Amino acid sequence: MKTCRTGTTLLEVVIGLAIFCTLTTISLYNIKDFQARVEEKQSLEWFKNTFKTAFNRAYLTGQESKFIIEENNTIIFDMRGNYKKTKQIKRKLPSSLSFYENSRNEYKIYGSGEASPVTITVNSTLTHRKYIYKIQMGWGEIIDETA
Repeated sequence: MKTCRTGTTLLEVVIGLAIFCTLTTISLYNIKDFQARVEEKQSLEWFKNTFKTAFNRAYLTGQESKFIIEENNTIIFDMRGNYKKTKQIKRKLPSSLSFYENSRNEYKIYGSGEASPVTITVNSTLTHRKYIYKIQMGWGEIIDETA
């Protein structure tokens, strides 16, 4: 006499659960990696855009600005305002980004909107790339390259 099976066995449930957990773990790892890459890219775009803004502001207001790199991976844009008031824009970069060891710690943007030529290199441990920013002499156009 044959009996008809209508349910699943414990072994089938365990195999299905193992497959589901494996796929979930892989996708969560990829999501965290993707989020870190997006955060890194946003920080680099913020740096480039804020640098351009500091140049434009110095040119339009005739007041100098400074760009400061601190030891704890923090970038500060120090912009002077009217009556010697200081406006600071500060942001901490992700831990996967670091500045090249030979980079200066302070860059000056003159009130005429000019700066001396400089190359700023940022290393990424996440993507294993070097992001190179070159500031041209005269009007501070920033050119980015990836190595």
